[in-house]
Amino acid sequence: MKLTTIDHIHTLHRSPLIVAPILYAFYSELQETQKNILFSYLVLPFVLHESTASYLHRISERNTWRTMVSDKTRVAGIHKRIHSLRKVTNITLMSLVSANYLVIDDDQVVRTTRKRFPPVKGMDQKMVSARNLARLFEDREAPWVYKSLGVVEL
Repeated sequence: MKLTTIDHIHTLHRSPLIVAPILYAFYSELQETQKNILFSYLVLPFVLHESTASYLHRISERNTWRTMVSDKTRVAGIHKRIHSLRKVTNITLMSLVSANYLVIDDDQVVRTTRKRFPPVKGMDQKMVSARNLARLFEDREAPWVYKSLGVVEL
């Protein structure tokens, strides 16, 4: 199979080096809950999806998970996006753990370390979206979130 220029651009935009600040920003804001590693698979599909990312970037304190999923354009195709970004999410998580930005304990709880991610130009909007997504997951457990999205398996 011959790869086209578009395939290479897509690969560059989904590089673990490019999306690592997004995942780190999410976990720096997320409250610790049991098995919060499962939220990892939702971060990139929501933050890299244009309509959802623009919504997440401008939400306020009064927005909830329920208001986000009420507009079906934000969650349409989430199953495909989770599946297509699963490999990138895994590699990015492993990279952040090996570089000591994140720690995963035995209970599958992801925590940030004292090591801070350097500011990345051009990623501000995506990082704000990731932080706001973490706020929407406040007091929610991963199985409930997946169930509300209709996702039954990763």
